[in-house]
This record gives sequence, structure tokens and C-alpha cells, in this order.
Amino acid sequence: MSDLKKHFLDVDLFEKDYILEILNKTSKLKISNRKENFNKNICALFYEDSTRTKLSFEKASNNLGLKFHNLDGSKSSKNKGESFYNTLKTIDSIGMDLIIIRHPSSGASHFAAKHVTSSVLNAGDGSHAHPTQTIADLFTIYEKNKNFDNLEISIVGDFIFSRVARSNIIGFIKMGCNVNILGPKELISDEILQAYEFLNKKNSGKIKIYDELEKPILNSDIIMPLRIQKERFNNNFDVDFEKYQNNWKIDEDLIEKCKKNVLIMHPGPVNEEIEISHKLVHSDKSLINNQVKNGVYVRQIIIESLLGK
Repeated sequence: MSDLKKHFLDVDLFEKDYILEILNKTSKLKISNRKENFNKNICALFYEDSTRTKLSFEKASNNLGLKFHNLDGSKSSKNKGESFYNTLKTIDSIGMDLIIIRHPSSGASHFAAKHVTSSVLNAGDGSHAHPTQTIADLFTIYEKNKNFDNLEISIVGDFIFSRVARSNIIGFIKMGCNVNILGPKELISDEILQAYEFLNKKNSGKIKIYDELEKPILNSDIIMPLRIQKERFNNNFDVDFEKYQNNWKIDEDLIEKCKKNVLIMHPGPVNEEIEISHKLVHSDKSLINNQVKNGVYVRQIIIESLLGK
């Protein structure tokens, strides 16, 4: 890539042209389905559970002929009392070309990038960022409609604990989309509000926040519910799931009122019948499986770029 970067940490850091270059390269890769044979080493350092993201990275690495080393940070060094910093230094000393990090603390990947000689790829840090998921989602849209300008996207649900929400909002705005943020007030974080204020200063009218569902989505081209992350709730956080289900679930009756060609996306995993109905997940309007499939191609291109291809 013309703007080759050592690390891949956050959508905030990328210009529109750089993102488009990734999308174009991914499109060519998907057509060719080519494989490579890199003689390099990758370490996946995950401090949180992950199914689709880790497997997607592993498949992308296998397609590139890389040596993929899986390290469960939550069950190895952490249990022995080793700090995150010391674990990073150990991995770096062993000799990895790329470290892929999933961590519960926001900014963990930025911290890692300052203390290792290898490249660092952010696979999700707390509720802060998930840049490769954003690029995969952008590519899924790009396949359907290469013109992002004025595409209206409604994101619905849990903006407090979603690591995808902030990255996607910023990514969609950078590409020229209009974004609606929809959800109960108790699920919209201060960080999302700060991003909203910042983006509106730079992109007047591009982003809006609503505490209602039906009216804002009627003209949407894409509707993206977010996963309700019950495992992150603590005793001080009170959300009535039945009330949420009644007021915010995306179902067939609601979609009937929307644009005829409206599309459904979801970063996964899906809590069916809480965020969205089972029928919609498996309908011809759903791009959810496309998002998962495209994640492999996108991550392959990103890994290639970090390793100097």
C-alpha cells in the first residue's frame, strides 16, 4: 500500500483514501482467492473470549502461509501474575513479526505499540475500538454500493459496551455516510456522545442521536443492531431486557415500514429475538454472513500490509 503503516490500531488514524485502498485490494483478493507463503510469525494475544474474530484472523494467516501462534492471555501469563507489559516484552523477545491483541482495557494496543519492535494489530480493546471489524463492515457495504456518500445507516442498541460502535460510527462518517445513533439513554456512553460532538463539528448534519426507533429508521439504507453485552453488565447497571426487546428489537413488522431495499447488518454474535428477529437474521435482506466471510479477506489484506507485502 502507498501509505504503509507499521501498526493497525484505530480507524481514527486512517484517511478515507487509505480505507478505500484497503477495500479495493480486498475486492481483488476476493475475486482471485489467492494464497501466499510468508515465512513470518504471528502471535494472537487474546485476554478475552473470541470466536469469529480469532478464527477469522487464523484463517487469514493460514491463507498467507504464516506461522500462527495462539496465546490465551487470560489463562497463561496473567494467572501467573505477569503484567501485560512483561508479557509483551516476552513475546517480542521470542521474535514475532506481528502481535494481534484483544484486551479488555481501552488503549491496550496503543500501549503495546510503544513497547514492542513488532507490528501491532488491534483486535478489540475494551469498548473503545475494533478497527478490522469496521473495515470488514465497510467492505460489505462497498460490495453492494460503492458510493458511500449520503448512505443512511442506523445503528441501534448498546453503545456503552460495544467495541464496534465507536469505530463504525467514525468509519462510516469518514466515508461520507449519514449515521443515526438509536438507543435508550442508559446505553449511550459518554465516549459516543463525545465522538458525536466532535464529528458534528467536522461533518455538519452527518450524525444524529435519537431515543426512539421507528421514525429515524424509515429512510435508512442499512440498519445495524448491536449485541446487548449482558456479560459486561455489573450489579449497578440495570437494563430491563423485556422492555428493551419490546421497544428496540428489529423485526419484520418494523422492516415492512422501511425502504423496500433496506439491508440488515450486525457485528455479531447475534442475540436473536432480543436485538433482532430470527427471520430477519436469515432473510435475503441480511448481510450478516457476508460480514463474517468478508472479515477473512479484509484481515488478510491488513496483515499483508503490516508485514510489508
